[in-house]
Amino acid sequence: MQLELDRPTPIGKRGFLLLVLIELLVLVMVLTLSPRVLLPPIAFAVGIPLLFILPMYPYILFFFLILTTALDVTGIVMPNISFFGTSTPLTGFHLVLGATLIFGIANFFYKKRTLFPRIELTLPVILYLSVVAISVGYSPNKGEAIVQFLRLLALALLSFLTVFLVENRKEVTFVVASFVLCATAIAALGIFQTLNQQYFLPATFVQAVGASVPRATGTFHNPNTFATFLMVAIVLCVSLLLGIKVSWRRLVILLAIIITLLGGLITTFSRANWLATLMAVFFISVFTRRFKLFMTILLVAVCIIASISLISPNFAQLVLGRFTSIFATFSKFGSDAAVSSTSRVQFIKAAWSMFLSHPLLGIGTRGFPVLFEKYRPIDFPIWLPVRECHTLPATILAELGIVGFSIYLWFVFVVLRAGVKAFKSMDDSYLKALSVGFLSTFIGFQVSMFFTADITNNYFWFMIGMLFAVREIGMRSQRSENRA
Repeated sequence: MQLELDRPTPIGKRGFLLLVLIELLVLVMVLTLSPRVLLPPIAFAVGIPLLFILPMYPYILFFFLILTTALDVTGIVMPNISFFGTSTPLTGFHLVLGATLIFGIANFFYKKRTLFPRIELTLPVILYLSVVAISVGYSPNKGEAIVQFLRLLALALLSFLTVFLVENRKEVTFVVASFVLCATAIAALGIFQTLNQQYFLPATFVQAVGASVPRATGTFHNPNTFATFLMVAIVLCVSLLLGIKVSWRRLVILLAIIITLLGGLITTFSRANWLATLMAVFFISVFTRRFKLFMTILLVAVCIIASISLISPNFAQLVLGRFTSIFATFSKFGSDAAVSSTSRVQFIKAAWSMFLSHPLLGIGTRGFPVLFEKYRPIDFPIWLPVRECHTLPATILAELGIVGFSIYLWFVFVVLRAGVKAFKSMDDSYLKALSVGFLSTFIGFQVSMFFTADITNNYFWFMIGMLFAVREIGMRSQRSENRA
């Protein structure tokens, strides 16, 4: 039996004509009016409904968080804002994060929500932020140290907002789909950049650091950040591929997405994220016990490189040479052909010297670039413009000492333990697959940050929030089933 309200009501000829006229009006406005004239009415037409919708459905803003982070350098609203003596850009991500906080609080009042899940992540995060805040007081680089602390504070807040606002399977699917679709589109852009030889790194910088590899960046400023974005999307797609059964149609779509993402990842020439992706996918196969499919994915990656070699043998040789150079870091140490690897090792040596001089609390947040000249190894190439340590454990040891390093290890342990317990206790295959994906993504980030030290990566903290959000959804689902 079908209720009267369930039956679709035809719009009629007048309604159809009105709809066509509205569409034609919008089309004429887009084609004839300048962006400055067009933007205010669009903002008004979209903004007013959102003011009523977002307090009820704040998770919609996560799509814009993903999108504005993916836009990166192209999403800068104001390029230079003086903030505690440092020049900091205002980006779309900052605006959307502020909106997420405001509408998230509005949602809590709307639902009259007073109870929130207690997660074991709270204490290690508070302690780590406290150590960073204390280190600002003795940092030789106070302006950047304050900005770094505020970034970490905002990103930690993003993690907790994610746990509180993503509350069911539908919302999880919305977030994951948004992430994968954005990543796939920008991966395709990276492939397009490579085919058209439009790369980010200017010739002067390439010559300065001894790099000889062209690297696509999509919409990002840094090819490594672009690669990290793609790494996360690949890991989530592979976790679904290995963790759930899908129809042939969806399987073909999923494989096409993974191939596009892998192609985009290759064009970044980011060794750190190649290795991070490989390790993350390996752990997915361990957690799901699907080693055969893991080997199949490796075979697909090899086939992609083989296909590239047919089109451009030189490009394929660059890919293989770049990947094998990861394992030649120490054998080629000091070689002019391996300046990047050599400098990374020397940055670690400098960080170790800083730690030995200040073992308890370190030299202070963002102190490494300032004090590097004092602790610089004798054989460091002085013409190299970089003064940043690219290894996160070494950076934490140098800047926060053994106290900060111990708290960070505790933080990593808490996330890993929570992730393992989550997927082992889940009965829902979909949520279990995503738990494995988010956990493996966290592992991938640890590998990546061993070479990039990008602890303020937006997606790192966002994925941690998603890991705990999925766990809470699974626990609530199991409790409701037990009551039934």
